[in-house]
Amino acid sequence: MRFLFYDDIVSMTPGKHALATKAISIGDEFLPSHYDRKPVMPSTLVLEAVTQVAGWLYIVTSNFAISTVLGLVESVHILGDARPGQTLELEAWMQFHHREGATLRGVARVNGSEILRAERLVFASRPLTDPARIAESKEFFRYLGGGQA
Repeated sequence: MRFLFYDDIVSMTPGKHALATKAISIGDEFLPSHYDRKPVMPSTLVLEAVTQVAGWLYIVTSNFAISTVLGLVESVHILGDARPGQTLELEAWMQFHHREGATLRGVARVNGSEILRAERLVFASRPLTDPARIAESKEFFRYLGGGQA
């Protein structure tokens, strides 16, 4: 993971739900050149933030024993903007766990109002069988989880 678009995983219920936050700062490197004089977090990056949280929900649900990639995004609705000084709430829900993949959905909110809804996020996966790789995945999540894990 090269760029991390959440700050803290607030809660994680494997197989069901994840909640994370992202405080948007004028110092975020994507803001200065995006919409001069009216900086907003690009909707593509808000979607990426939701997707990162959904991906971790799937990995945690699978006891860290998978390697995964996002394969499909459908029915994304952009409903508002996220600006510096605001905090994004990022939620993901597990819909279906299927052979070699999972389908999730997610939303991003600012001040309780949805600004983005992704109705279908489909991940493909392959099993990790090496205990060292599984332990590495678990440790990486602990490191990126903001202490929740």
